[in-house]
Amino acid sequence: MNSQVEEVTSKVSSLETKVESLEKENRVLRNKCEEMDAYKRRWNLRVSGIPEQRGEDVRKILVDLFSKVSPEIGDQLIYTVDVAHRLGPRSEGAVSSRRIIVQFLSRNVRDQIWRDARTAAVLKERNIRISEDLTQSTKDARNKLWPLVERARKEGKRAGFRGPFAYIDGRRISADDQLI
Repeated sequence: MNSQVEEVTSKVSSLETKVESLEKENRVLRNKCEEMDAYKRRWNLRVSGIPEQRGEDVRKILVDLFSKVSPEIGDQLIYTVDVAHRLGPRSEGAVSSRRIIVQFLSRNVRDQIWRDARTAAVLKERNIRISEDLTQSTKDARNKLWPLVERARKEGKRAGFRGPFAYIDGRRISADDQLI
């Protein structure tokens, strides 16, 4: 009986070690997948507020819109807007239009559109909103950090986001930090 208990204890200990090792490997792989997903999304923008019509050419609509947002790169857009399509299934009775995701071939062009969209009158007039294509974990981290960033801005500090991190006066803060 004693030898059986020792044998079972040994097996349990061995299995605990394996489980611990697999959990660590799982965390590393999950982080790697998250990084790869976030990296891939850097070529995308999301657009909401464009009325939806049957048979529409979403890519052409966006090339025209982006030409007004960033006229200095308008001639490049036909070549650099790779894919554009509505997200989710079409609803017959829906009041709002589905959002659009746009993938660019050039990060420089994408970044120029993103910068110019902040002050583009055409977007304000048409009530169109452009946002980054973020992973869910990045959105969650930013939502957790938003009160801190908002407070810092009200105090006159320079505050914003880069990825899942907040930056306040050059200091990086993560959602896991104890300051929150």
